[in-house]
Amino acid sequence: MSVVERIRNWGESPKVGIVALLCALASTLIWLEVGGANAGKGTVAAGTSTHWATGVQLQATLSQPMIVQGEDGTVYLDLSVTTPASRRDLLAQPSDVVVVLDRSGSMSQGRKWPHAMSAIGSLLDRLGPDDRVALVSFDTAARIDASLQAATDANLERLRAVVRALAPGDSTNLGGGLLAAEGILSEPAAARRRRVLLLSDGMANHGIVDPEALASIARRIADRGSVVSTVGMGLGFNETLMAALADHGMGRFSYLEHLEQLGAILTAELSDSRQVYADGSEIRMVLPPEVELLDAAGYPVTRDGRAVTIRTGQLLSGQQKKFMATLRVASGQPASYPLGEIRLDYRVGERSHHQSIEDGRLQVACVPPELESEAVASVDTDVYREAWIGNNVGRLMKNLAEKVREGNAEEARQLLSTFKDEVSEADALAPGLRAEAEAKLKEAESRMDDAFRGRDQATKQNRAAKAFLGQSQDLQRTSKPKQ
Repeated sequence: MSVVERIRNWGESPKVGIVALLCALASTLIWLEVGGANAGKGTVAAGTSTHWATGVQLQATLSQPMIVQGEDGTVYLDLSVTTPASRRDLLAQPSDVVVVLDRSGSMSQGRKWPHAMSAIGSLLDRLGPDDRVALVSFDTAARIDASLQAATDANLERLRAVVRALAPGDSTNLGGGLLAAEGILSEPAAARRRRVLLLSDGMANHGIVDPEALASIARRIADRGSVVSTVGMGLGFNETLMAALADHGMGRFSYLEHLEQLGAILTAELSDSRQVYADGSEIRMVLPPEVELLDAAGYPVTRDGRAVTIRTGQLLSGQQKKFMATLRVASGQPASYPLGEIRLDYRVGERSHHQSIEDGRLQVACVPPELESEAVASVDTDVYREAWIGNNVGRLMKNLAEKVREGNAEEARQLLSTFKDEVSEADALAPGLRAEAEAKLKEAESRMDDAFRGRDQATKQNRAAKAFLGQSQDLQRTSKPKQ
């Protein structure tokens, strides 16, 4: 007997009729949830996973769960990882710090060398007796000036004498310096935080010079549980390379034209190592054939079929680390596309953990043009605005850095002009976006115009390219205390 027939027989058997009515209501709710999703309504746009043991939270939020057939299908995925605040005794793991110092001839120019010596001295002053430290320096050749050793008073005094005896030399064998650091850290060290701090003012012009080969060294160091952070000193260094080394090394890239803050940067790196909650974090997404990952806030991405892995590095205690992924969803015909599993892997101490937002939890529906108003209404304006400012303006800054570095004023200005048109279109989906974006574009345009005007244009273009790249990373990635 069908549900309809049971309802019709209500009078003959009230009990059967009540059961039938409840079944009918349940069926209707299921249809609204499943059938509505297939029609583009009720599609899930957010998912959260909190690990029962570590307290780490992974959250993913789509800028919109619906796109319109025939449009470009760009969707932003807000990814955030939040760690709990941990007790100080759990964070008090000692650090292994390997300083890799450029002592090429250009380090003698200006006050780069005195600032580097002072900053290293300040770092040594802040090490505790349970920490360990090593020093590598490089010019035409790299050498280990001090092997990894406990930061006792006697060892630190000897190391300060070694630092005082150093002097700038010849070429820049940056690869040799990284390989020496890799050798020092080749043996695993349980329950220790390991950091490589690379200080350089020049271009890799001796030994290994291929950027991909250099990045692979940084990646190998990170894969063994260390972090590679880079500091570009002055205006003569290759900022694209130094930023890439930090990305593949899961560390931080800093640029200093004026080096008074160098000591503070090294101290901040050591402070971060004291606050690490988890190491080696990676986010892995499995995407359907109809969905493509275009960008992940500039982080290195590896691909294996439909699976993409984004290396997100160390997670600090009580912090939220977030970035936007840009997706392109097929918009040729109406359909619903569930995203695959979004998985977070990391280590806390010596234990590996993983957690995930389940397969199909997030979905994007492509709807016909007559449902455009529903698609517009589905936009999460806060996520969309944040994604657009952080990701798209950040990517623009990175592209401007490349054009300015090349001295190509015409293409740089064309990038800005095209982008202004895109801002107007985006503002229709997230009112208020235009004002925020145009403030940043006005600043970028002023910096760019100055770079191509008047005297010392080469120097000003170099400075502007580095500033644009730094701003790009600041916009695309954020890490802040959890709210």
